[in-house]
Amino acid sequence: MKAIIIGAGKVGYSIAQMLSYEGHDVIVIDLEEARLKAVDDHLDVQTICGNGASSDVLREAGVREADLLVAVTEGDELNMVSCFIGKSYGVKRTIARVRNPEYVDFDKSSGLGPIGIDLIINPERVTANEIVKLTKIAEAQNVEYYAGGKVQLLELKVTEKAPVAGRQLKEFGFNAPFLIVAILRDDKMIIPRGNDSVLAEDIIFVLAETKEMREVERFFGQQRIKIESIVILGGGRVGYYLASKLEKLRYSVKVIEKDINKCKSIAQRLNNTLVINGDGTDLSLLEDENVGDTDLFVAVTGDDKLNMLVSLLAKHLGAKKTIAQIRRSDYISLVEKVGIDRAISPRLLTAGAVLRFIRKGQVVSITLVSEARAQITELIVTENYPYAGAYLKDIKFPSGAIIGALTRGDKVIVPSGEDRVMQGDRVIVFALPEATHKVEKFFGML
Repeated sequence: MKAIIIGAGKVGYSIAQMLSYEGHDVIVIDLEEARLKAVDDHLDVQTICGNGASSDVLREAGVREADLLVAVTEGDELNMVSCFIGKSYGVKRTIARVRNPEYVDFDKSSGLGPIGIDLIINPERVTANEIVKLTKIAEAQNVEYYAGGKVQLLELKVTEKAPVAGRQLKEFGFNAPFLIVAILRDDKMIIPRGNDSVLAEDIIFVLAETKEMREVERFFGQQRIKIESIVILGGGRVGYYLASKLEKLRYSVKVIEKDINKCKSIAQRLNNTLVINGDGTDLSLLEDENVGDTDLFVAVTGDDKLNMLVSLLAKHLGAKKTIAQIRRSDYISLVEKVGIDRAISPRLLTAGAVLRFIRKGQVVSITLVSEARAQITELIVTENYPYAGAYLKDIKFPSGAIIGALTRGDKVIVPSGEDRVMQGDRVIVFALPEATHKVEKFFGML
């Protein structure tokens, strides 16, 4: 596949990186030479310095032969125009990152397909949706759902007191109703086997049937945290979208915002949220608003350092759980080490949404996990699958990947070597980046 990425910022870089790893022909366009240099230095892609909305620049990039055009610059209008021009040259699929709520509402009501955009992505809404998911299962580092909600993935941190700490996976028993598909240890992602052990401080990725997950959490020494009260720092678009969703779910929500105009704007649009005009770094304000007694504190301003600082203050005051939006990739691993419970990256969430859309074959969903160290793919097995009916123990599955669960009709199967994958099954595969291409080939999707 030939792909043109317009915008070499964090999102554009991530998308180009993923497509390049999978062997696609990628061209990145940007006006800033410094950004393109970073792409050139680290990725095996072509770069062009120029305006992505220029017909001349797009023709230079080979737009007539392109299968995909993704426009993810900071300008909504530029992204939309780029897609329109790309479509006029015959690009099969176009994707635009658009932040303005007015454009997004237009997309909902009348569709942007007629003007050349096949998919519109709003990073702020994607981020808000992710935080809502984490709110529902607050003890998890991350949570994802598959097979129409029947299968759940939890990312859990193993504590020293956890009953599984120090035990080998084979000790858990092969009939366990769950599967540990990966272990993150010292920034290294491991696809575990029976002889591998779970250690204190490990991050484990557990797949199980959703209705069994509460019992699975108890097995790992986890206790569910009930979230009722939430404080949001930042009244921008993410803060507004998040507060709007949470108040509809009947949480008690407060928003703290320094800009008085933003406060007035969101206060008019929210129904049951208390909007407070104030500086989140003011410790007395945080104490007056009982931030220490809140169940969840979420920092979603546009300033990573501010999000980290105030989240730490909230944690120090006693907030049960803290989530910080982090845009800079070099901060993400630091966040959870200093005591903040969860870092959310709009860049990775947006890149994951793009990848879900562009995958070949019967791909239902794609999730990037742990700063894109791995990828979870949910797919429907087609008639091209060459191993239908064969036992998993007799198949050489790609190294660096594991089948975590599959569904057949209404039945959820946590597979062992004695199980088989059949045509029509929904399969959830956990794979390291270098194995994703091999997984697609294995299932006959290439």
